[in-house]
Amino acid sequence: MKKIIIIIAVFISTASFAQQSFWSINYHMSFGLGEQGDYIADASFRGWGVDGRGFLTQNISVGGSFSWEVFDQIYRDLPPRQLTDVTDNVSGAISGVEYRFINTLPIMANAHYYLGQDGAIRTYFGLGLGTAYTEQRTDIGFVSILAKGWGFAIQPEVGVMIPFGLTGVGANVSGKFRYTTQGGDTTIPISLFTLGIGVGFMN
Repeated sequence: MKKIIIIIAVFISTASFAQQSFWSINYHMSFGLGEQGDYIADASFRGWGVDGRGFLTQNISVGGSFSWEVFDQIYRDLPPRQLTDVTDNVSGAISGVEYRFINTLPIMANAHYYLGQDGAIRTYFGLGLGTAYTEQRTDIGFVSILAKGWGFAIQPEVGVMIPFGLTGVGANVSGKFRYTTQGGDTTIPISLFTLGIGVGFMN
């Protein structure tokens, strides 16, 4: 895990010292898929992210990003949930209203390819690799079932930067799919689609 974080730091440093850079701050709307969608079906409207990239050529950049997404949902009228305490060798069942939460914090290194020229609308395609921290919690009455840990994450992305006039500031719109492996072999795999809308700064 430390090696992954070091690699991501190198990519972010490259973005900081490149002659031309692209930074964006984005609001995220996310939708769970697969096992995550089964655990929490509701979409998340509580998310944000920061992305920094440095251009190696006019059309290729490398950099890094981090974001935070929060999912939650209330489930009622569910069947009893089986619980086992391995330490004390005790098992049983519990039932009641379930409050489910997922917090995910990905830290990614990325590379992107851009269409178009400086000062015009620029569509881009990219891929991010890195790690993500996942915290998954279910509250039933006074009982809290918690799983958390770091997993490997992969994130393809497509987006567009739309400048405001002749300035280097513009609207940034992107779509990302992210898959994260189980965190610490305890959380469910995270699969989600994120729509990002924000402000970009290209210079």
